[in-house]
Amino acid sequence: MKIEKLLHKLQAFFDTDKHKKRQHTEELKKILLKLKKKERKITLALQQTDDESLIEHYQTELKIIRVQRIKGIEVLQQLKEHKKTRV
Repeated sequence: MKIEKLLHKLQAFFDTDKHKKRQHTEELKKILLKLKKKERKITLALQQTDDESLIEHYQTELKIIRVQRIKGIEVLQQLKEHKKTRV
């Protein structure tokens, strides 16, 4: 194989890796946005209800969603920091 062809294949490999990482961060951002919307919806429903069992259920869901969002935000920040150190 000629050097140009090898370089082209190598460049394509690195571009694919960058594309996958970018796609992963975009998907993570979409998931975090969905979780945020769901959190707001449950918070609103929690404020409007008087039923004790529903209140407990909503509070449990909110705790789970908040933990998931915090973990997702931490992963996203780690990806951004890793990206800055590689550049």
